[in-house]
Amino acid sequence: MFPVLLDTYGLLLTDRKREILDYYYNEDYSLAEISENVGITRQGVRDCIVKAETQLEFFEEKLGLFAKTSRL
Repeated sequence: MFPVLLDTYGLLLTDRKREILDYYYNEDYSLAEISENVGITRQGVRDCIVKAETQLEFFEEKLGLFAKTSRL
């Protein structure tokens, strides 16, 4: 579900959050690999992923674009 939400609402996230989620979901990088690429700790990467996922869920809850397109 999150890869689709990322495609739908990704531009509403910060560049860093979008980049980290792209590595995580689309490129299938591990937390360690993402950590090396963006220069933060693995825990920092995990925290960023959780916060970004929360934001994506919030956007879907309020805007419902994914649900609307799914019904079509």
